[in-house]
Amino acid sequence: MARSLEEFLDAVFLDIETTGIDPRYSELTLIALYEQDVEKRARLYVNDLHDAAETLRRLEHRAEQLGFDRLTVCPLGKFPEHAPFLSRIVTYNGIQFDLPFLAYHLPGVRDAMREWEHLDIYVHVAMPLRDRRLLRTPNLKLKTLFGYLQVPRHPSVNQMRGEDAVRLWNHWKHLYDSEALTSLCVYALEDVRCTRLLLERLIAVQRGDVFMDGY
Repeated sequence: MARSLEEFLDAVFLDIETTGIDPRYSELTLIALYEQDVEKRARLYVNDLHDAAETLRRLEHRAEQLGFDRLTVCPLGKFPEHAPFLSRIVTYNGIQFDLPFLAYHLPGVRDAMREWEHLDIYVHVAMPLRDRRLLRTPNLKLKTLFGYLQVPRHPSVNQMRGEDAVRLWNHWKHLYDSEALTSLCVYALEDVRCTRLLLERLIAVQRGDVFMDGY
């Protein structure tokens, strides 16, 4: 890869939430974007907002509590319009999961995706470090690496996993549960923010720094 890993710390970090692993039989519920320089900025694209202004105010308040300087919430259908303005993208396992999901559910984004300069942390960073025996984890799942490399997630989502995200989405979709959508969005925001922190830690591992968390 032409760019150094450090240069990708300025990129847009992307993560998605879904109701399953196969895009043919699963919903794309939301897309989370995060970028950080002097500010911490996030953008959420939500599948169905139900025109809930109160939910958006709650989300903005929670994002401020989490330390985000700016949060923008959009309908999911707006993402193909905005995708051409992205250039460098960072994901975790995006080659196998996030990007195929986006291409299936939002066909209008496919042309823009071909122009993205994409760093997949799983493929381009974590696997090579494991192969060089610099990363000695039980597996390379995202949450495992968060724990092993001491990436701090907010306590409200620290124990949450993918099945919890599906449950929260269903509560929002069918019951219009505002707190459920807020919790789901906080989970997504923390995952994408922590993915950037994970890249920082993996760059440190590449330099020879050691992190341990009991594994």
